[in-house]
Amino acid sequence: MEYKTFTYKKHKHCSFQVENYLENPDAMAIIILDENGNRIYDCTVMKRDYLYEENTATIKNYMENAGMTKFLLKLGVIEQVITKSNFSIYATSKKESIDYCDINVKILKKYSSKFNYKWNN
Repeated sequence: MEYKTFTYKKHKHCSFQVENYLENPDAMAIIILDENGNRIYDCTVMKRDYLYEENTATIKNYMENAGMTKFLLKLGVIEQVITKSNFSIYATSKKESIDYCDINVKILKKYSSKFNYKWNN
């Protein structure tokens, strides 16, 4: 499968791996892989109390992933941030959040070396 690569932080030639979470098959899991195909960042987090719609995801925008939402918006993967919520009362910054977002699957596929997400509803 031919795909575009991107640079994330100090990692060059990265791609995405996209799949469904096992715990909730409606939830989209997006992972960043390095140039060797090794998992380096989880872009998403699965929230048990969320009702996921087609082509939506909850972005892990905190701790080592602070700035992930901004990065995915710039890349065009996120079309719209629907809601932002604090991930913890212990958050070190108001910028740290879990963001429920509309995902542009067409653009996400362009940057994905592995795309196995399927909406089943």
